Amino acid sequence: MSKTFARGREWIERQDPASRQGVAIAAWRSYQQVDGPLQSLLLTAYVVIAVVPALIVMEEYLDPHPSALATHLVDHYGFSATTATLLRSVLVHTRQHELGSALFAVAGALFFGLGFGRVLQLVYARAWGLPLERSTTDFARYAVVLLAIYGLILLLLLQLTELEGAPSWAGYAVAPGWIALLWFFFAWSPRFLAHNRLAWRDLFPVAAVTALGLVVIMIISNFVMEPWVDLYARDYGGFGVVMAMFFWLGFSSAVIVWAAALSPALAQRRSLREQAAPA
Repeated sequence: MSKTFARGREWIERQDPASRQGVAIAAWRSYQQVDGPLQSLLLTAYVVIAVVPALIVMEEYLDPHPSALATHLVDHYGFSATTATLLRSVLVHTRQHELGSALFAVAGALFFGLGFGRVLQLVYARAWGLPLERSTTDFARYAVVLLAIYGLILLLLLQLTELEGAPSWAGYAVAPGWIALLWFFFAWSPRFLAHNRLAWRDLFPVAAVTALGLVVIMIISNFVMEPWVDLYARDYGGFGVVMAMFFWLGFSSAVIVWAAALSPALAQRRSLREQAAPA
């Protein structure tokens, strides 16, 4: 067993950092260095605590019907009648406490939402080996990133409202636009949070990977979300719906963290290839 382990380690050490195998190995080491699973969990938790309540509040003001968000999800993913009932039991509420829900969303953004930017900053700083010297402006930077996320959510809700009742191909037609928008966001936000110490050309490739991965997850969800939610709802009822959504959001967070861990490996590969290229 020890000999097999030693041979495997020797094979890993022999890999050229400019090769695909070398990039994969370097990315895995970086993923371990940033505590990838833990950071993915933290990102998911901050999204659930601070972003989802804001999404619900935005939907309240965009659509006067209290079950608008649940109806959008049921129609979009084609949930069964049983799962649709459970989903509505989680998301549907009266509009008597509209101001209260808005205040809770603001409080969640202030106390928890800023943590999203903090985790993103921490992941990229660890991946690139940057010193974590927090300044007084960092909280403002976290707030700007959070506001940008809220802007993306608002744009998505407006899209769902405009495309309501439209043929299914309409959603796929706007996918390239979302890839471009997310591409820019995941190149800009790490650079902004790192006080511009990361180069655009080092971030654009991995931002493209992040954007493409998130859009692919969105597209795949059209086909697997119903059985995925049903799987949890059968055993856990309404709480199962929450669990299913939480774990599905976790996939998106994992893509963000994995891409961050990949970024220095891709930059090293490009640098080695430029050095090896003839003048």
